[in-house]
Amino acid sequence: MPRKLALKRLTASDLTLFKWHFQNRPAGNQKAFNLDADVLVGRLYPQLGELALVPQPRYPLDLYLCGPGLSPANNLQRKILKQRKNWRLNGELIDNPVENPELYNVLAPGDFALLGFAGDGTPTTANVVLVAGALPDDARLHAELAHRFANGSMWVLDDELVQEILSAASPPAGHPLYDWADTSLLEDAVLGGAAGAEAINARRGSRGISPEDFMRSRRNAEATGVAGEELLNAWLDGERGEGRIQAFEWTASINAVAPYDFRVTGLANEIRVVDAKSTVGGFSNPVHLSLAELAVAVGGPDPYDICRLYEVTEDGAKMRIARNIGPSLQGILVTLSALPEGVTADSISIRPESLNFSAEVILLGPPEAERQE
Repeated sequence: MPRKLALKRLTASDLTLFKWHFQNRPAGNQKAFNLDADVLVGRLYPQLGELALVPQPRYPLDLYLCGPGLSPANNLQRKILKQRKNWRLNGELIDNPVENPELYNVLAPGDFALLGFAGDGTPTTANVVLVAGALPDDARLHAELAHRFANGSMWVLDDELVQEILSAASPPAGHPLYDWADTSLLEDAVLGGAAGAEAINARRGSRGISPEDFMRSRRNAEATGVAGEELLNAWLDGERGEGRIQAFEWTASINAVAPYDFRVTGLANEIRVVDAKSTVGGFSNPVHLSLAELAVAVGGPDPYDICRLYEVTEDGAKMRIARNIGPSLQGILVTLSALPEGVTADSISIRPESLNFSAEVILLGPPEAERQE
């Protein structure tokens, strides 16, 4: 589902959140990052703008502070609060970690903090990547950010823009910002894709994926799958209403281990089975088929269609359909059947370009009012 990403240019008063700067480069008594209300409330979390039940509301925050440079995450408990009209990431002064006692000293006004928030109505987690122009590991990334964001103090980002920035700056392997651009790779890895796991290990170096990040990514992939099925269910309902199909059954909603998601009856009583393959990424992300799905696709008895839903968000998705994929995958099943006795391949990954997909269809999610019910 869509992430809430932002970029902030750090000022001298922001840096006093760090103990060393507070003591050695005093710029007031703020002890906080200022957060632009137009970004935090206007774009990312509109519910924060609703009338609070208490003065100066506070929202506890699980803070992961990465960098500057290749430094790993420092996990802290802080809060976001509103003071008069200002929103701040606040809390106790942040000291340098014991294992790196000068880590944050290199930060200077004009450096950057990339902020990734999680949480539905209010932020509950923030992953922050600090970028210091004085560090060689950050230098190219800092220059790219300074070039793209010459004016202003805080901006909303999206996954595509983060990927553009990384491609242009090419920070060294292991830089924590690669974690931000690994959404599709993580999705592939947690679904069993060898290519995704290999690419992540190459980009992240020895850092890899923590068990917590892996489990979070798997839950996100599962949620994306459910969202895709819901969108496809609504689309099929519309097709039935328009008289283009006679009936359909959402099979996966009553049998979680069925080798397809939907069973569709056409106008001439012909049956097709349909599997929804959903991703938050682009169309070209790998499609994963279990051995059971592959066997039914090839062996029938009904034509087996894949509905590829991509760029899935709470607002909708794009979709392309590959119909009757069985004949084109028959050779794969034959190859897998020839494995030595006692060896079974549980699933395969397929590049969508290897199948014959239809033109793109736009699927719209339910109105926001319905989503909040």
